[in-house]
Amino acid sequence: MKTSLPCFILVLCLLTALTPAAAAPAISGEINFAALDDFISAQMSKHGLPGVAIAVIEDDKIAYLNGYGVDGAGRPMTAQTQMLIGSQSKSFTALAIAQLVEQGQLNLNDPVQVYIPEFRVADESASAQITINHLLHHTSGLSDSGFGVVIPLDATPEQVVRALAQARLTAPVGSSHQYFNLGYSMLAYIVELVSGQTYAEYIQEHILIPLDMGASTADPFHAADLAPGYTRLFGFPVRMREEIPAYGVGEGFIVSTAEDMARYAIAFQTGGAGLVSPEMLKRILTPGIGSYGMGWYIYDGGAKIVHGGANQTFRTKVNLYPRQNRAFVLLTNQGYQVDHFISAGQLTAGVEAIVLGRTPPPVSQGWSVQQMGWGLGVFVLALTALHTRNFISLRGWSERSRQWTLSKRAWDVAISFLIPTLILTIVLWQVSNFYGNRFNLWTSLVYMRLGLSDIFILMLVGSLPDYIQGLIKIFLWRHN
Repeated sequence: MKTSLPCFILVLCLLTALTPAAAAPAISGEINFAALDDFISAQMSKHGLPGVAIAVIEDDKIAYLNGYGVDGAGRPMTAQTQMLIGSQSKSFTALAIAQLVEQGQLNLNDPVQVYIPEFRVADESASAQITINHLLHHTSGLSDSGFGVVIPLDATPEQVVRALAQARLTAPVGSSHQYFNLGYSMLAYIVELVSGQTYAEYIQEHILIPLDMGASTADPFHAADLAPGYTRLFGFPVRMREEIPAYGVGEGFIVSTAEDMARYAIAFQTGGAGLVSPEMLKRILTPGIGSYGMGWYIYDGGAKIVHGGANQTFRTKVNLYPRQNRAFVLLTNQGYQVDHFISAGQLTAGVEAIVLGRTPPPVSQGWSVQQMGWGLGVFVLALTALHTRNFISLRGWSERSRQWTLSKRAWDVAISFLIPTLILTIVLWQVSNFYGNRFNLWTSLVYMRLGLSDIFILMLVGSLPDYIQGLIKIFLWRHN
C-alpha cells in the first residue's frame, strides 16, 4: 500500500527539472561551427537523441547546414531530411491569413462567425465576440482546460466546429493569452473557405513555391519521404509513425526540412520577401498579450523572435535575432514530452549561445533525459517487485485480520484506496499547476498513453495494484 509514495516524489522531481530557458545574451563574436558540431553531438550522446538537423542564417544567407545521427528509416540525417514541424505550422497559417487580409478577402477584426456562421462555444454571447484576431493571438478565452473533448483523427473541420460548442471559456474574450491549438485549426479552415482552395494547396501556391521550399508540404499524408520519428520508453528511443489529425495540419503538422525552414526564416528577416507588405510583416511581428504576435513570440522589443513545435515524434525550434542579423533552425526527430522541456531546452540554449558568438553552457549541466528514463525503468521494476510481495502476503491476510479490531481491519482496507488516490490527486494537481490552462485531465490522460508511455505505466504500476489489493481484501473480509 505504501509503495506508491515514491511515485509522487519522482514526478515532483521531474516537474522541478522542467525549467524554461533563459533569455538570449547579446552577440559577441563570430560563429564557431566546429564548436556547434561538437556541442550538438555531445548533447545527442547525453540524451540519446536519434537525429538532429540544423541551419544557421547570417547576413540574410544560409551560412551553415548539417545533420547528425539518423532518421526513422536508418538513413543519415541531413538538412534536407523531412520532419513534422509541429506548432511552427501556426506561423504559416498566420501568414496565410495576413495575405488574405492584404488581398481584401477578410478583416482581422471580424467575428469568426462572419466566415464560419455555425461557430459556437458554450457561452453564446462569447461566440459572437471571438474574432480572427483573437484566434491569431490566442486571446479568445478558449483553452485546453475548458475543452475536454477527444476529437477523432479523421474529423472534418465542420465536425471540429460542432465539437467546440462544448468549449467553456476560461477567461473573458480578449483578456489574456491562452495557447489553444484548435484556434489555429479554425484559422486554417477560414483560409480554405475564403480562398476556395484546400489549406495544402493555398500554402503550396502562396508560401512554399515563392520561397523555393520544394521539400516542404502542408499535405503530410502524401509526404513520401517523411520517415517515422521517435518517442521514448524508459530512456530508450522507440520509432513511431505519428498519427496526424486531418483537421490539425494548420496548427501543427506541416512537413519541412532545416534547409527549407532557413529560407522561411530569411523571409521574416528581410521584410517578408514579397509574401506580405513590410507593414503587414510588422503587424505579424508586433507582440500582444503574452508577447505573442501572429504565430510568433516576440521578446525584448523584437530583438528575439521565436516559435517552435512539439509533436509526439518531432521537435522544431526557429529563433530569429533581427538586430544581429542571425537566426537558426533546429529540428529533432525525438518527440517525447520530457525531451521537449529538458533536452530541447539544453540543446537550444547552447546553439543559441554559439550562434551569437558566445560560449555555450557545459554539456554536463542539467539533467539527462536518457538517464532519467533509465532511472524511471528501475523504479517501475522495484515497484513491481514490491507489489508482487504485497500480493503474495495477501494469502495470510484473512488469518491475520481475524485478530484485529473492526476499525483496524477497516483502516487496512481503506488505506489501499486512500494512498493511491491521494498520490494521483496530488500528482495531477501538480501537473495541472505546471501546465496551467493547457491542462485538461481527460485529454491529458489520453495523450499520455502515447506521448508519455513510461509515465503512464508508472502511474498504473504505482496505483492500480493498491486498488486491486483493496478489492481482494474486501472479498476476503466478506467471505471470512
